[in-house]
Amino acid sequence: MANKAAIDFGNSNTVIAVWDENAGQSVVLPIPALCAPGSFLIPSRIAYEPDGRFFIGGQIGTSASPEAKEFRWMKRYINLCSPYSLRIGENRIDAQRAAEDFLHTLTAAFFSEIRERPDELIISVPVESFEHYSDWLLSDMKRFDGLHLRLIDEASAAAAGYGLNLHPGDTLLVIDFGGSTLQAVCVSVTEEGEKKGRCCRVLGKAGCSLGGMALDRWVFEYALKRLGLSESDREVNRNSAALLRYCEAVKLRLSKKESVLFDFFPDRSFLLTRDDLSELFREKGLFVSLNSVLEEALRAAEDHGLVREALTAVLPVGGSCLAPAVREWMAERFPAEVLAWGEPLGAVARGAAVIAGGMHIYDFVQHSYAIRYTDPRTGEYAFRTIVPRGTKYPFGRVTDPMRLKAAFDGQQRFGIAIYELLESQPGKAERNEIFFDEDGAVHVLPLTEEEARSEQRFWMNERNPLFLSSGEPAQKGIPRFEISFGIDANKMLTISVTDLTDNRQVLSAYPVVRLV
Repeated sequence: MANKAAIDFGNSNTVIAVWDENAGQSVVLPIPALCAPGSFLIPSRIAYEPDGRFFIGGQIGTSASPEAKEFRWMKRYINLCSPYSLRIGENRIDAQRAAEDFLHTLTAAFFSEIRERPDELIISVPVESFEHYSDWLLSDMKRFDGLHLRLIDEASAAAAGYGLNLHPGDTLLVIDFGGSTLQAVCVSVTEEGEKKGRCCRVLGKAGCSLGGMALDRWVFEYALKRLGLSESDREVNRNSAALLRYCEAVKLRLSKKESVLFDFFPDRSFLLTRDDLSELFREKGLFVSLNSVLEEALRAAEDHGLVREALTAVLPVGGSCLAPAVREWMAERFPAEVLAWGEPLGAVARGAAVIAGGMHIYDFVQHSYAIRYTDPRTGEYAFRTIVPRGTKYPFGRVTDPMRLKAAFDGQQRFGIAIYELLESQPGKAERNEIFFDEDGAVHVLPLTEEEARSEQRFWMNERNPLFLSSGEPAQKGIPRFEISFGIDANKMLTISVTDLTDNRQVLSAYPVVRLV
């Protein structure tokens, strides 16, 4: 049954699904020891005891001690390249280490649950994730020898998850609003090949770094203001982590109730209504971000032939889509007959398992990629785009040949620095994050310049630089190599290089980095 499987590693929750070959469908797989009670959701949390032991997901509530320090939002911090870490004994645990501990424990429990190891595992990643996040995931999961690994973007997986009962020619819009990201993707359903297998062809997509954790933070800040308190107050600081969880719970309760008494502090309380929450979200720019991301994805899809009025279905995905204000926004934007309110929390994992079972996704490159060079006029670094966003793949050659010149007499090594660029985010840029100090207290802090830049530009091959050796010393200003780039079927950027001194082929379609 479970020779094909998928993991949706979410910022708030993680879901596992498997492909049932006999039934021809994907199913979510609860792991009772790790899931929230009565749910297939595994909270994406890990708590470390002072002695280094740790518990994950649902284990925390039953097994962790009051002294345990909890790590949340690992995925978000990894994407930000955040330096945030916890001190556990003599060691420091950063987001990457915490996520590895979480995923290793989760995967081992998963294999134990099904009593076999699947031969293929697909892991979903955000539309707006950078290559370093994807590379880290693939590298970390390679510890399971013999397991074929693939990555798929979350919104495309969600389309496949909802698309089991759809027909060729249908066009879908997926709005994925999860714990750390907001994404939209338009796909068309097609059939290809002699067996007429289902395929999803991506027409347009967009995303930004705004998710449920930002909404929780807004409620946190709003509540303090209403109560006449500040983050630095001793009473708040001592209880801030619990207060943040309470704010998240209140937000969820308002999905089912018109009002909730906010009574975290026994001597202070106020009535919080749905209208209050909607107005708060409006003030913070939530609906501006929703509209911007949606419009960018639809405009890109229109360039590939989409007619908006012909949308077959709009598929909400992610826990933040359950917020009444977001549901109302969708109801205003789309006819009731195309809104498919199914199970938004398991769609990504189910869809990834469908893809593992044989459905194909045809895609394009989401970000732009460039090589860095020194501008001779200013002496400053500049960037030349080699792969524009929207480029379809595979593509044998995406650039015209370029020539590398020596920067100084006698140069023998020529470095090629490749950058991943996110020109601008369509939604409102979030410049504040929630961090926990050593005592577990919550602090709302602005992103550092380094963290903010990590969302706009990333040096992809910094740890694995590509150098060309000229052999004989080169002369300043004289072209020495001719290079061109391409994209292969595995979404790898490739480089071909010719030495101009003797027209010798140095490299031919050599894989350099994986694109997003």
